[in-house]
Amino acid sequence: MEKQIQDIVNIFFEKLQIELLELKVTKEQEDIYNIYIHSNDSWLLIWYSWKTLESIRRILKILISNQLDKKISIHIEVNNYLKEKENKLFSFIENKIKYVKENNKEIKLPEFTSYERKKIHAYVSKLEDKTIYTKSRWLWEERRIYIWVKKEKITIDLNSLDI
Repeated sequence: MEKQIQDIVNIFFEKLQIELLELKVTKEQEDIYNIYIHSNDSWLLIWYSWKTLESIRRILKILISNQLDKKISIHIEVNNYLKEKENKLFSFIENKIKYVKENNKEIKLPEFTSYERKKIHAYVSKLEDKTIYTKSRWLWEERRIYIWVKKEKITIDLNSLDI
């Protein structure tokens, strides 16, 4: 299956006249494949805010699924762009967590894609500090993540003289 996907991807980029220096397809799990591309034309593939790369991913997913007559998912990595983007995202989140801890105040993050929101929730949930939480709120189309510090609850024993 990897070889068939690689052939389809090669033909796709040849038609676009984009030279691939390296192309590797690996199976992540059943019906999910990772496509790694190394190219000097990476700026054409990624373009502004990686929207071109996402569009290419969608088109390739449809092409591959149709040609193989099997529904699959793909992830495309170009010159380690997404890995670097993920590292920047986590660095940004670390700074926001630090701010929340120092100011003991909830903050609203800027808009992120659903995939990025999922990564943020997973990242925060794996922290050793279990007082930091994320939650999603939305109004119509606008979905936002909030980061906050869980405050300790004070309990009062009404049957006793102690607080």
